[in-house]
Amino acid sequence: VLALTFTRRAAHELRSRLIKMGIRDLGAVGTFHSTALAQIRQHRTDQGRRAPTVLSGRRPVLAQLLGDFPKLQLKTAAIEIDWLNSQNLTADEYRNGPGRFRIGESQANEVAHLQRAFASYKSKRGLLDFDDILVECTTLLKSDKAFRDAQHWVFRHFFVDEFQDLNRVQFDLLTSWIGDRTDLCIVGDPDQAIYGWNGADSSILSDFCNHFPSAKTVSLVDNHRSQPQIIRAANAVLERSSPITDEQTTLGEPPTTNSFASEEEEAVGIARYLRDIRLPETRWSSHAVLARTNEQLELIAEVFGRLQLPYRFRSQGGIFRLPEVKDLVDQLCASDSDFSALATDLFDEFDHGPQKRISELALQYAKENFRASGTGFRNWIRTLRPGDLEYQGDGVDLATFHSAKGLEWPSVVVAGLEQGLVPIRSNDSEERRLLYVAVSRAQHKLHLTWARTRQKGGMVENREPSPWLGLIEASSHHPIASSRESSTQYLAKARNYLDADVHGDVEIRAQRLREWIDQTARARRVEPSALLPNHLISAVAEKFPVSVSELAEVTGLGEARLRRVGPEILKVIATD
Repeated sequence: VLALTFTRRAAHELRSRLIKMGIRDLGAVGTFHSTALAQIRQHRTDQGRRAPTVLSGRRPVLAQLLGDFPKLQLKTAAIEIDWLNSQNLTADEYRNGPGRFRIGESQANEVAHLQRAFASYKSKRGLLDFDDILVECTTLLKSDKAFRDAQHWVFRHFFVDEFQDLNRVQFDLLTSWIGDRTDLCIVGDPDQAIYGWNGADSSILSDFCNHFPSAKTVSLVDNHRSQPQIIRAANAVLERSSPITDEQTTLGEPPTTNSFASEEEEAVGIARYLRDIRLPETRWSSHAVLARTNEQLELIAEVFGRLQLPYRFRSQGGIFRLPEVKDLVDQLCASDSDFSALATDLFDEFDHGPQKRISELALQYAKENFRASGTGFRNWIRTLRPGDLEYQGDGVDLATFHSAKGLEWPSVVVAGLEQGLVPIRSNDSEERRLLYVAVSRAQHKLHLTWARTRQKGGMVENREPSPWLGLIEASSHHPIASSRESSTQYLAKARNYLDADVHGDVEIRAQRLREWIDQTARARRVEPSALLPNHLISAVAEKFPVSVSELAEVTGLGEARLRRVGPEILKVIATD
């Protein structure tokens, strides 16, 4: 059996889940690239040839070659070369066909010439990049009968996950692996087809039964991840009728929304929201903040760092995208004979977050290398895998919509739900599916935010909410069918709202407590729950104790903590 997916993380997750189910003798679980590379290496070994050298990333080479192509930007060049390779196009086919429509005739010509220069660079040095691995393995399977027969004997049963993300090159390789056999099981969701910009072709999934006429389709309609309210919200994004009944929507919490004056206030508001809802016994990594772009996440990370709220950057480029990390790496790389001492000092200075991870890596490098230096450290970190760079401690996960795919969290904040970000371009179907993916990452809590103004190119722009935010909000206010139970619940909620209006002072006291906890925790560098656990804020605000003994009755806090913070709490809630 060969089970295939697209990333090492997904392969590891699939393997772990199978082991938990007691399925240990599955066979091989891997990515298209890792499986193809292993087969190429085996073929070259059998032929008495040297194993291929794999180019870890093409961007540094493209940047070096771009000097001959002044009209091209590196980002555009990399995206277009990725795309034409995924479509299995030659440089001429790209230039004379889709390239002209994607970026214009002049730039398409530049990309075609750059692609040839890049191919020549690799050929002279005996290098393969990731796209070459798939093409070479497919070529070997088609041209070498002995090799093909051997691989067909090793792998006889195939399983492919996330089939909607397949591109033409991967499909060509898959059909070469299968040959004329039909023992293939695939899983795919057309509503999660979000990589069209990168060459994925969801029509391969929709046309699957044309390629394999004997295939049978099994519809998987039950969502075992999310609460009914969240499922209804996700379906609302696609403007699809929800299988969730009105009675089911009384289970769990509906999505909540909030708008802020600016993106800075949005980031601060998200931090406060997370501090408010987090229970002392839960990990920060139970929460995630998802945004459309890395730039949004960088600002949120900066604010979280200021507020001493731990976080983990999970998007492409990882922690090296963060300005404070770049500064720290530059500081380390500029050191020479004092590298080991600096690494030790930095390790002692940082308690958590991305800077702590960089200091850990610097200390690891210093221990492994007797003559540790800044230049050596820069070269060393280039050899690390992306997973090695992730901060492994507890922290709120920050991820783009794309990088969140395949993951899930009990609590999710979706930030920046504004026109111009969601959707970031025209109101096309892939942008809509992208928001569907983001919303459906939440298991129990979903909070949606947007900013009324945002900085862009040094200018402040007024923003409007995403057109899809209204669909989500409307799904949460769907009328509930009358029943004794639902009526009782409705009346209870209504009474709570009336009580809140009558006792507006309660909310004022609660807000004062939250602000005091937030400011004091930052100043004293302690967890907010060490001052007053979040679940006790409402009780203290409502009961309004006026003495430490009354505060003890309301909260049940220990004598030592009450002695330390009790008088301060009473002062915060005291009536002016």
